[in-house]
Amino acid sequence: MRKFKSIANLTATAGVVAAVGIMSSGAALAQKSKDTLRFGLYQPLKILDRIYNPHPETNLTAPAVYDNLMFYDAAERKYKPQLAVSWKRLNATSMEFKLRKGVKYHDGSDFDADDVVYMVNFVTNPKTKFRFKGSRFGWIKSVEKIDRYTVRFHSKGPHAGMMSRLATALPIYPSDVHGALKTKSDFGRNPVGTGPYKVTKVDPNRGIFFEKNENYYAGSKPAGIVGKLIALPIPDKQSQIAQLMSGGLDIMYNVPKDQGENLAKMPNLSISVTPTVSFVYVLFDAADRSGFGHFKNLKVRQAVLHAINRPALVKALVPKQLHGAPLQRAICHDWHVGCSSSVPPAKHDLAKAKKLLAEAGVPKGFNVEITTWGPSRQIAEAVSGQLRKVGIKAKVDALKIGGFVRKRAKGKVQMFVSLWDNGGAAPDVDTTAGFFFRKGSRNYMGDNELTAYYKTGGSIFDINKRKAIYQKAFDRVNTQAYMMPLVPLPVVLAHVKSVVVHGGHKNPEGFELNRLSWK
Repeated sequence: MRKFKSIANLTATAGVVAAVGIMSSGAALAQKSKDTLRFGLYQPLKILDRIYNPHPETNLTAPAVYDNLMFYDAAERKYKPQLAVSWKRLNATSMEFKLRKGVKYHDGSDFDADDVVYMVNFVTNPKTKFRFKGSRFGWIKSVEKIDRYTVRFHSKGPHAGMMSRLATALPIYPSDVHGALKTKSDFGRNPVGTGPYKVTKVDPNRGIFFEKNENYYAGSKPAGIVGKLIALPIPDKQSQIAQLMSGGLDIMYNVPKDQGENLAKMPNLSISVTPTVSFVYVLFDAADRSGFGHFKNLKVRQAVLHAINRPALVKALVPKQLHGAPLQRAICHDWHVGCSSSVPPAKHDLAKAKKLLAEAGVPKGFNVEITTWGPSRQIAEAVSGQLRKVGIKAKVDALKIGGFVRKRAKGKVQMFVSLWDNGGAAPDVDTTAGFFFRKGSRNYMGDNELTAYYKTGGSIFDINKRKAIYQKAFDRVNTQAYMMPLVPLPVVLAHVKSVVVHGGHKNPEGFELNRLSWK
């Protein structure tokens, strides 16, 4: 959970620096000599499975273990071969993929078309239940095996986001191993993939242990460089900082802004601030699923947005390297394929906020509960403080991700402050549109027009025509004041200087396991 500590805590942290500097440097060198790199996880993982456990920690670790048919090169902005070496569109609803020959799973078995067909049939089986099933795989009609290394995908209708989904959402598991399990989620306890790293142990108490796949095939995403990796379950951020300073960790992500500035003074550590596609947003229960009532009124929603001072939030909570960046206009990031908007969100204006509340019949404000989780908590608390200036008393309910998801699904949320990363930095804005506009337990807008835009935009292959449709959707979100991006979520990384963090990706956590090396 991202927390920004007080000056007193910063002083305490700084006081430890000198005492542990020599020890931490020695410990880092020792780990380099063992070719073992350690990092912490904020949420312990019982299983490493992108289907059944789609958490941020899974998005960080699983891509090193499992491969997709292709991957998206964030630097070159195009799809590249992975388990598929080539593909072609046959018609508006069918694509054919030629698969890579000679690929071995970590257990030594062969990869072929049977595995692809098995995985597609598994994720689309009505009896298979998991989060995001509809948005990630609901477009699939069927898949067929043409020969051992050729498959064809058939969609229910034209689906422009097909490539993005196949590149990010569909890991390929070995059909003989996964198919033999009675309880399919058990696969993540002893995972088998084709990726740059193989897993030797998954222990929710001790961590996840990785070893480099020495036989990783060429011509795909980068192979692993570091020999061994250990993902240690350390939920508390202060404990991770202590471990980093004392030599128990080699790299830490989501470092608090102020403590990152302090850690930068340590001679054996490097600090980097990297922009990402992730951001924190505020969203209202305009559909009134919670029965709260106030947010059915457009003027109330507009008033709350005008009461929020986004520049002040950025200045207080975002590293100074990003203070000059323009504020995000829409709930899609400009980097995403298909993102477009022309209507700016509400500007900070307390007088206008008070006027709108009076016109809505609540001149003295009201009480409301803001539901949040993880890195969004500090922003939610800051928003709560800003709303008091217009008489709105907001209580913050900070949950763990599991509790947050359950509360959202039950329709119990009055107002959200949460984060979004386009499904782990998927390249296509179809992921954002599907997450917020598709009918289901996540939809708190209840706007059929937005749902229609999502469906229409997702069926158009011409990118300019798609952008025109999506622009109508994202503009409507702003005119109806359903939600608003608040602050960007850059990655602040701290690591020992013997570690090299390579770029070329958009991972929301700031690094990828197969893009780490030693100096």
